[in-house]
Amino acid sequence: MKNNALKINERDNVVIAMRDIKNGEAVVVDGQELLKAREDIGAGHKIALVAIPLGQRVYRYGEPIIETARPVEAGEWVHVHNTQPIPGDLKE
Repeated sequence: MKNNALKINERDNVVIAMRDIKNGEAVVVDGQELLKAREDIGAGHKIALVAIPLGQRVYRYGEPIIETARPVEAGEWVHVHNTQPIPGDLKE
């Protein structure tokens, strides 16, 4: 199978779409189908590899980058509509 997503670090709980991925399409990393996309996801956007509960951190490049503002299902688009900054990351 041809790769359509990229996983950077083993700690990552998201992958990055390398091209547009359609709802129901297989998400393929290193030649292996990991899951099916639950919605259309644009190139360069994050896809949840596993269910991520409310308030849990999203890891990309092995580092926490944001946290969920609501539960996110595996295969779902991870973006501003379902995430928020990690408390304390933004200083006034």
